[in-house]
Amino acid sequence: MNMLCTGMKLMIPLVGCISLGACGGSSGSTASPTAVIGTAPPPPAEPVNYDTAEYRHNYGLAQINALTAYEQGATGGGITVAVIDSGVDVDHPQIEANIHPDSTNIVTGNKNDLNDIDGHGTAVAGVIAAVRDPENNASTNVHGVAFDAKVMALNTASVGSCEGDGCSFYDSDIAAALDYARVRGVKVVNISLGGDDFNTQLLVDAYKRAVDAGMLIVIAAGNRDEGDTDADIARPENSASVAWADWANGQIIVAGAVDSSKTISVFSHRAGPVAKDVFLVAAGDSILTLGEGGKYFYYSGTSFATPHIAGAAALLMDAFPNLTGKTAADLLFDTATDLGDATIYGQGLINLQEAFQPQGASSVAVRSAAGTTVVVSPGDSVMLGGAAFGSFAGLSSAVSHSMLLDGYNRSFQLDLGQQIFHDEDPLQLETLVGSRKGARRADLPLNRRSQVTLSWREDSDMREVEERYFSHQNQVQNRYRDLRMKVDMSFDGGQKLTFGQGHSLKETLEDYDGDAFLTIGKGDFMALASGSDSQNVAYKKKLNAKTGLTLALSHKTQDWALYNLKSDSYLAMARWDHRLSDTVHVGIDLGLMAEEGGVLGSLSGGAISLGDGAATNFLATRLTWKMSDHLTFFSTATLGRTKVQTATFSLIEGVSTVTSQSFSAGLIGQSLFRNGDRLSLAASQPLRVRGGTATVAQVRERDYATDVLSFATQQVALSPTGREIDIELAYQIGNVWGADLALNVLHQINPNHDSYAPDNSALMIRFGSSF
Repeated sequence: MNMLCTGMKLMIPLVGCISLGACGGSSGSTASPTAVIGTAPPPPAEPVNYDTAEYRHNYGLAQINALTAYEQGATGGGITVAVIDSGVDVDHPQIEANIHPDSTNIVTGNKNDLNDIDGHGTAVAGVIAAVRDPENNASTNVHGVAFDAKVMALNTASVGSCEGDGCSFYDSDIAAALDYARVRGVKVVNISLGGDDFNTQLLVDAYKRAVDAGMLIVIAAGNRDEGDTDADIARPENSASVAWADWANGQIIVAGAVDSSKTISVFSHRAGPVAKDVFLVAAGDSILTLGEGGKYFYYSGTSFATPHIAGAAALLMDAFPNLTGKTAADLLFDTATDLGDATIYGQGLINLQEAFQPQGASSVAVRSAAGTTVVVSPGDSVMLGGAAFGSFAGLSSAVSHSMLLDGYNRSFQLDLGQQIFHDEDPLQLETLVGSRKGARRADLPLNRRSQVTLSWREDSDMREVEERYFSHQNQVQNRYRDLRMKVDMSFDGGQKLTFGQGHSLKETLEDYDGDAFLTIGKGDFMALASGSDSQNVAYKKKLNAKTGLTLALSHKTQDWALYNLKSDSYLAMARWDHRLSDTVHVGIDLGLMAEEGGVLGSLSGGAISLGDGAATNFLATRLTWKMSDHLTFFSTATLGRTKVQTATFSLIEGVSTVTSQSFSAGLIGQSLFRNGDRLSLAASQPLRVRGGTATVAQVRERDYATDVLSFATQQVALSPTGREIDIELAYQIGNVWGADLALNVLHQINPNHDSYAPDNSALMIRFGSSF
């Protein structure tokens, strides 16, 4: 039993030949027969322009977005595509270099009979692997989809059948060609043949062996014959029925043809209900490709949609050597562009742009403490950097070339540095204005020696106290953690017990309404335990006339709901205050801060988790020197050492001891220009990491043959690139036309400890009165 391949040619001077009717799953009445991506070649030093005239001469290449594959290093190199057809023009300059040495004539067993006298096999092979020659700007020059792939041309045309109008092919020879390619390890097979009769059992068994060996086979859907009705072409030819058999496992793809407008070609068989799940389309209408005699032809037929799909599979297997015939076919199906009715277009048009993007559930490969490779979700791999670390510039750079594994276990390059966030606003005026709202207080004497003092913020905060906490006491929204207030309880013997809600420990221990400055001295360790969701308690006792001791405990919850990250911080501190003389006061703070889920205010998770928690010991010193009745000098300095608990699964395999510091110094003048005014000038550095490194281990190489990932480590400094210095002038004066006037001039150098950030300046004037 055989099949026929027919076509007509018209000689065109200077141009070559145009085929007006080609075998493409042809006529005949007899029986028929997927970011550095994987281990693809690295991009060259100079970018290559693949969008050439040669590329554009076949509109089918742009239609399947082949440029995406080329620009990511996939050209088909190392992949062999078996073309079971009428042979190939062995002397054609555009295909000669890509003819595989195992190419042969299956019927005669003689490699010398390989040459194609019909032209059909040469045309199909050209669509797959015509070599790229960008210097040739001739109007007929064109390259194949996978221009570096090898074509194993298997001539299966019956002896003498190509002398007339097309060639004929026996099922037994097609079966022998499938077996020949299979035993030689070919991954992709192109069969641009077809017929109205069902395949013989001999050929079906050969297809089964090919599927079991993991091969991907692309077969033509067939062309409309003269006697075909619309019902006939509403489904593929019977020769393609092997594709939707249960045993085919989705590894046999049926190819339909579309024109340059992506509309199904008038001659192409459709998918029908039977083949819609295994049917894809590609350009097959007026395709410029190679022909016999070293010439070029325009061909039409599903025969030429088929090699577009086979070439696309070769590009994916070049870029991702782990793909099997099954996974490559699934990837082509899953990423095809939906063109509409599935009974016409099946799964749609080949789309290499989408196929070269990660598909399915992606993961990032990290190394466990035991040395095994585990994967974590990239969606959970985020970091919200604490202010002390600046922008995490070093860490961002270190994780910018991470390896992503998609649902097909393909490797992509992923810039996890884009997942590290930090506060880019160095000065939030709304926050500063809010922080300067005056405080209100109410005193309740308990007896002659003790009293309770309740403090709260004025304006909107006081309305919140009233509306939320007292007006509707039994409603769910009465959440105490949103309240910003402080309660002082004074007792006999110089004892004082303070409860704070919604304030930093610094606010609780010192003045509720802060001092004259907007930023000076407010970026130390105690600021890490601050915010609306914080609670603290402090006990203060005078030890003698000159010395006092304070014990304090604070808790703060930080919640980044968008990424389901949360931390709890606990800070315990002992403060010692001593008056050296009437003019000099000193103080020392010793503290321990324990963080669960955070590191110095940073939240992180997934592949870039900085750590599961941290413990920080810190020491702070304070000095106040009253230089005169009108002038006072002050200074503070803090030092901290942080031990980080290593994250269970992260690219950051360990963090050394982290040291950090903050300091401030300035002068405060009282009644300098008029009675009761206050002029302050100071400079400070907010808390800043000054030492510490992180060990980052990332996948640098992948051996697809063994599926082994090789990790490389590097040490990354955690100290910021810059040092923020805040310089601030503050002036306060009362009773100016019956109101209070406050002026703050602030200049910040290297905001957020970022040497690349421009300096920031701000001016704030407040003028108001209480009534």
